[in-house]
Parts: sequence; structure tokens; C-alpha cells
Amino acid sequence: MKQPRNDHGASRHAVAAAIIALVLALLSACANDDPTGIDPEGEPFLEEVYQASVENNVQYGTAPDENGAEEALLLDLFQPTNDEPLRPALIWLHGGSFQEGHKGTMTEFARRFAQRGFVSASVNYRLREDAEFDYTDPDDELAEEVKRDAQHDIQAAVRWLRANAGDLRIDPDLIFVAGYSAGGTAALRVAAYPDDSGSSGNPGSSSEVTAAVAVSGSLEPGILEAPSGPTLLIHGENDTKVPFEDVEAACSSVARCRLVAVPSVDHNSLISIAKEDVIAETAGFLHAELTGS
Repeated sequence: MKQPRNDHGASRHAVAAAIIALVLALLSACANDDPTGIDPEGEPFLEEVYQASVENNVQYGTAPDENGAEEALLLDLFQPTNDEPLRPALIWLHGGSFQEGHKGTMTEFARRFAQRGFVSASVNYRLREDAEFDYTDPDDELAEEVKRDAQHDIQAAVRWLRANAGDLRIDPDLIFVAGYSAGGTAALRVAAYPDDSGSSGNPGSSSEVTAAVAVSGSLEPGILEAPSGPTLLIHGENDTKVPFEDVEAACSSVARCRLVAVPSVDHNSLISIAKEDVIAETAGFLHAELTGS
């Protein structure tokens, strides 16, 4: 006797097969979709094309604090993990008026530039938490002492990167420095005074950097005319702590200085409100220095 056709069973099998096919397609898509958003077809140094690893609290030197006690100087080290053999290096410096702040506030910047192909370090330097001074005043003697301490510490970090260039696969001729606010001020000093390098660690290596980026940095008299290499300044047009007009006038008289004006942004909010602009402008500047384009 002929059995009746089971259309419901056939329909269930068809639905199940369709669901399985959909799941397999989704799994295949996920396997090819990098959840970090990194684009393997992007331009190195300009776009985020690599994965990155981090090693926190690496000691790069020591220096006496204001009481004479030895202070360990630490950095967080970010490295691209699937990149080409030889890499440039980039130091990031936090703000805080040389009185507060820490390397952790620059973590996103350091990580995202490691994803562009830099060995990237977010660096702590000596602070004076309880002292009273104005680091934007060139006649403040205590401020000069504090800024010089920070300069010497960061130059020790430059030397640490250069001394470890072999292990870190760094091109020792391509070390850059960038910072925000007080960190930008320190970055300019590091670039301008390589022969005033202090004794915070790693003697025997050069303290020279290839170029500097200062975001909301304070300009000391003559700092841009010093032998500092190319300089990028990113500054808010509404900055009253370090007036935009002063920065514009100083940069316009120096051939190797480029100023990026950020409209309607003041000193304290530039790094947050215009973060993506800061990253893009810095990446473009460094990419041009590395490629000559």
C-alpha cells in the first residue's frame, strides 16, 4: 500500500538545512572579520593594520626625586605583533603640568600607534606634586628645574629604546617623541637639547630623536630654532593657557615647523574632544617623515 507523502517532514528538513547553511556562512564570515577593526589592507604607519602586544611597567632608568630618594622610571611598551622586521619607535608623554598625571592616560595613543607599526612607549617621568610653579613661565626658576628633570628622564627612555633596538627590532635612526600639554612641552625640549641629556639611565647611547609632536605644548623662547628636526604642533584656537596666537607666530618663523589649528577647542579639552584629529594628524606627519611623501 502506498504511503501518504509527508510534506511537513520534508519542510522541516529544508528549514534545518537552511539554518545550518546560514550558521556556517556566519562562522566563515567571523573567521575573516577581525574584531579589533584592524584593516590588513591598510597603509602601515598611517592606518591601524597590525595586532599589538603590551608589557607594562618596564623600568628604563632611575633618578633622584625632590627629596633625593631614588625613583624608578617606568614605561609601558606596545609592540606590533605581525609586522615587518624593522620598526620606528614613538614615545608618548602625558600631561599634568609636571605635577600630576601618569603614563596610563596615553595608553590608547600608544596602542593605536603600535597597531600602525611603531614600537610605542607611554612613559612616566619625574613630577613635583606639592611644588608651586608655572611651567609656561620662562622666568620661573623652579619650573625650569622641573622641566629639565623630565627632559632628562625622557631622554633616558630614548636611549633605552636605542640600546635595546636589536631585541625590539627598532630602527635606531627612527625614534620620535610626542606629548600632550606638559608632555608636549617636554617633547620639544627632548628634541631641542640632545646634548643636555642628564643621567637618568642608559649612558652611551644617543639622545637624539627624529622629530617631535607637541599637542597643546608650551613654547619656550627659541625652542623651535634649536636643532630639533621637524616639529608638528597641534593646538586649540581657544587655548588661553598657551595662547594660540603665540604658537602661530613662533611656528610661522621656522621652516621645519607645521601647525595644525583645532577650532573652538581649549587647552584642557583638546586631547579628548579632538582625539581622533590628534591621532590622524600625528599619523600623517610621521608617515610623511618615514616615507618622504
